Amino acid sequence: MTYSAETLAWARAQADAPYYEAVRQGQAHDALRAAGERIDTATARIDGSEPDARLREVAQARADAIYALVRDYPRAITVAWLNKQLELLQARPFVCKPGHEADKLPGMVKRACCRLWWRRQLRRAAVLSRETAAMHAGEVCARRRQPYVTNDTLRRYELADRSNRAMLEATELESADGETINLLQAIEASTANKGIRRAELMTRIRGAEEWAEARGMVGLFTTNTAPSRFHPQHFKGGANHRHTGGESSPGAGNYGPVRPNTPKDAQAWLCTTWARARAALQRQGLRVFGYRVAEPHHDACPHWHMLLWCDPAQLDALRATIRAYWLADHPDEPGATEHRFKAKPLDKGGAVSYVAKYISKGIDDTGAIGAEGHTDERGGEQSDMFDGTANRVQRWAAAWGIRQFQAIGQPPVTVWRELRRVSELAAQGATPCVQAAHAAVSKTSGRRACWRAYMDAQGGAMMGRDYRVRVIDDGEPQEGRYGVEQRYRPVGVYDAARPSEWILSDRKQWKPRGTWAPAERVELRGPLLQERPIARPQAAQPWTRVINCTRRGGAAYLMNSGIAALSKGKESPGG
Repeated sequence: MTYSAETLAWARAQADAPYYEAVRQGQAHDALRAAGERIDTATARIDGSEPDARLREVAQARADAIYALVRDYPRAITVAWLNKQLELLQARPFVCKPGHEADKLPGMVKRACCRLWWRRQLRRAAVLSRETAAMHAGEVCARRRQPYVTNDTLRRYELADRSNRAMLEATELESADGETINLLQAIEASTANKGIRRAELMTRIRGAEEWAEARGMVGLFTTNTAPSRFHPQHFKGGANHRHTGGESSPGAGNYGPVRPNTPKDAQAWLCTTWARARAALQRQGLRVFGYRVAEPHHDACPHWHMLLWCDPAQLDALRATIRAYWLADHPDEPGATEHRFKAKPLDKGGAVSYVAKYISKGIDDTGAIGAEGHTDERGGEQSDMFDGTANRVQRWAAAWGIRQFQAIGQPPVTVWRELRRVSELAAQGATPCVQAAHAAVSKTSGRRACWRAYMDAQGGAMMGRDYRVRVIDDGEPQEGRYGVEQRYRPVGVYDAARPSEWILSDRKQWKPRGTWAPAERVELRGPLLQERPIARPQAAQPWTRVINCTRRGGAAYLMNSGIAALSKGKESPGG
């Protein structure tokens, strides 16, 4: 009996069918297993103990997961929906001004689907998770010899610094005219250099003091501390039983419930209290200017030192107003009256000596730290604690996102830095106001840069946004990884009274060495001179017509009330 080729092929297929079916099932099971592993990786909780290689793996998985969610979501994507997904995965939500959601949403989606963006988010989440757990476990304190941050976080930042430094040393940049520089050398010549940053701050403080004393103003040096519920540990050891550890704190006066579970919450309390005090000072007609320095207690809870100048007749009112706001929250707890807010008048010419050690120990330990050690609040006084801790202080500020130094009522330092890029030849054709400001910031062999002269050229202090010399920006859209964005880049200065007479600063366009095309080798000034740059835009209008600093919750309270009301109704069409 003979069989055709077709019959034989059919018989072979029937015989092999179980084998191929098993292969297909195995492949399906492998695919399902791989998909499950990706989901597990994407949803894994970052607790701070993972190495960087693991964070990279999770970043890729979460980028893929968000991409799949966005691709398959049956409704219109909104900023609120996207933020909800990000918060579930330990990423910071996007912040967008009302009315700009449509323009910003594409870039937000691209970021949320990018593994590099997720890598930054996870590294931040790992640090915060580790520090929060260590703080509540009592590991961050003087007794454990881990002040401000844990040793794990310190090592994590140091490893990242070494990796970044190696990359910078290996990178060379080239300008359009052929000049070549090392990227690390360029960064060391900027305010990223700790020595330059400290010197600039000291110059500004010295100049502010000279300007104030020339007008008969007096100074006040204050120490501003958060309530006891923000302090997890006692200095001598042991947990602080008043620390709420993340629970809502009842009886918080007129300020509503507080969740002081991290130093960032304490910093927010300090900022909010100062905003209310500042609004009260403005209503009373008390004008002040100065500086604020934030530094940590041994258990990572921040406190402030403020250097404020005012009219001599207003000194007592200034002290009383700030004290009243700092004691408005839990004024009856032990030690609040003595330690929550302390102030003492500055000796004439003593501002720099008062604040120099706080600046040094927050930047590079230069000067006072070697002899005095880092000080911390103990029994109401500043007492020596650890030698050379500027490194830990900087890691603390980076971990919790706390701004260490801030000027109050001062002319903008951005203009000061941009004026230093303007050449002498270009300044000769400027207005008298710009010429005076340029002379103040210029350092020569026989003269130092003078912040006091710069303040005079800018019209003084406490002028809000009405300073005379301002920065001019290049308003050209920039193509980035996440789309075309309007990135304002300073390119010069102008006199606010004569905005048509603007001056460009000396800047060059840099690219990695060897990436310039012959047609691209043009000076940056060429295209900038073809079209006038635009001035820096003014601040957005407030959302409400009232001062929210001293109202319960301010604008955020009104917004939350509106959101709560909307949540009771039906869901919005785009939600």
